[in-house]
Amino acid sequence: MSLFSLWRCAGRQSKEDIPGLNTGYYLNHNDTVKYVGMNVCRECHPLIYDSFVKTGMGLSFDSATRSKSSSILNSGSLVEDKFRNLNYYPYWDKDTLKVKEFRIKKGDTVFERIEKVSFVVGSGHHTNSHLFEVNGYVHQIPFTFYTQDTILDFPPGFEDGFNSRFSRKIGLECMSCHNGFPDFVLGSENKYNSIPRGIDCERCHGPGELHVKYKKAGVLIDTSKYIDYSIVNPAKLNPELQMDLCARCHLQGTMVLKPGKNFFDFKPGMKLTEILDVFMPLFEGGKEDFIMASHTERMKESKCYLASDDQFNCLSCHDPHISTKFTQMDSYNKVCLDCHIPNENSCTLTEKKRNEEKNGCVGCHMPEGGSRDIPHERTHDHKIAIPKTEEQMKEERVFKGLIAVNNHNTDSLTMARGYLQEFETYHADAHYLDSAYSYLNYRENKNDPLYVNAIVNYFFLKKDYPALISFVETKGIQDMLNKLSEQGYSNYDAWTSYRIGQAYESDGNLMIADYFYKNAIGLAKYNLEFQNKYGSLLTKMKKIPEAREVFQFIVSEYPKFASAHVNLGYVYALGRDFENAEFHYKKALALNPDNITGLLNYSALLMNMGKYKSAKKLAVRVLELEPDNAQSRLLLLEINKRKEGN
Repeated sequence: MSLFSLWRCAGRQSKEDIPGLNTGYYLNHNDTVKYVGMNVCRECHPLIYDSFVKTGMGLSFDSATRSKSSSILNSGSLVEDKFRNLNYYPYWDKDTLKVKEFRIKKGDTVFERIEKVSFVVGSGHHTNSHLFEVNGYVHQIPFTFYTQDTILDFPPGFEDGFNSRFSRKIGLECMSCHNGFPDFVLGSENKYNSIPRGIDCERCHGPGELHVKYKKAGVLIDTSKYIDYSIVNPAKLNPELQMDLCARCHLQGTMVLKPGKNFFDFKPGMKLTEILDVFMPLFEGGKEDFIMASHTERMKESKCYLASDDQFNCLSCHDPHISTKFTQMDSYNKVCLDCHIPNENSCTLTEKKRNEEKNGCVGCHMPEGGSRDIPHERTHDHKIAIPKTEEQMKEERVFKGLIAVNNHNTDSLTMARGYLQEFETYHADAHYLDSAYSYLNYRENKNDPLYVNAIVNYFFLKKDYPALISFVETKGIQDMLNKLSEQGYSNYDAWTSYRIGQAYESDGNLMIADYFYKNAIGLAKYNLEFQNKYGSLLTKMKKIPEAREVFQFIVSEYPKFASAHVNLGYVYALGRDFENAEFHYKKALALNPDNITGLLNYSALLMNMGKYKSAKKLAVRVLELEPDNAQSRLLLLEINKRKEGN
């Protein structure tokens, strides 16, 4: 029976007359209930809507317009990548925000690429970062405006030689915290049918379709006496579930989804541990630091929280519908003074110092400082504490391991996956792999189907391909392919197939690699990395028409995939179609002038076309980038030999 068959449009009804509203659980947790968008909420709650859209959440994400952007740009606005000799110049072209990437050599511009900015991420309280979208595929653009210091610089993670240019994918993990829920394309990593414009009401209240239908049908609940279970009111949740709601996005770290779960699954009123655990490195001693979105983690370390018996939480200080810009300091002080009754011993600061702090408790006990993950910004540490002395801050800071900060009773498989993700994403330290292996308990769990993905990932990250292959063949190749059949938003089975394919390819067994790559793209057709790897395998297997079809699909889906253009150029060159080969090599190098394979292949093509001077120039460029590149040296010898022969 459909959930909606439980009621009829019959005018105003009492709570007792409505089946389902006496159950004690939220009806909008049902997967059949749809999201309606905040403009529908506005019809009945205009004042709350008007206030909320001015908050950091309401301003979190929007199209790249002048009204949305906080960036202060002029002719001198420039971000320089000294490691790669690239520069980024963001500018307004009438009402369109663009960024020009360029390289100057000996006073001349030798490379230029221009991208249109599609979206601005961030409220402007701290930052504006920027994304671009092509055919639904969303990537980050390499410049951020840091509003507190009015500084233009690289986004977090792009600094110090790690500039990934235009290739950082914006997947569901990023999008689902910085925005309302998008319409995501299943079988992709970063493709969307549509993208909302900011965190909306339903992120904290859950899907609104049923609630709206009830109200339009005249079904009204006296919320002073009852809970309206057609929608989640966070104020009615117990304190632990209130914290979990905030922690979904204000608890940053390595997020490990539980088996079968995805980032769409968490709804307000659920326990966060049902959906995911969040891992952070644990340190002891020395000067403490924190990351930007670690508010709930730090708060839970506070004595104020620990002594409150779960009665003190985010909502004690924050009204989510009102911007912190419009919240008076006195309201924060009142929360402190409700417990810490003022007397002559309640504050040890001198009167002069208290006046400097405007008698604000926050200034000393939640000091504002920089986070370790985002430069040029300052935010309050949410660990409420007596400041450490200088001596305490000089103590050695010791790494104790990873912990699931929202779940101190997490299971061993989740712990293993936490270490694997931390290794893969943040710290490629062998100790993390050793810890992962310990939690996997391989001998005991190697036959448990739940452990297959993690075990494959462990051997893959360790680059122990023989052990990975042995594990697969113990299971049986066909049985493994049959098992890796689930299509989901996180593409776990697709990634496992892909990793197994790479292991077999590295071992020279191209036929078995073909099976697993094909399985991977069957589950995740729009993961273009998988497609590109599969096309390369087909090329190795001399299945040129099939390879060409794969690469053509990639560039039709996402024309800015430089490596796919290189590979497509190569298969055209193999077929002696030099015109199309040259076209795609030029496309690739217009996107990435430092693509080594593209430079080498184009140089070889030009040599075969008798254009020796141009060929030599590209081969020399490879040596500028990689002085020890043996292929380029051999190519130069061949170019000179042929030139002399003519």
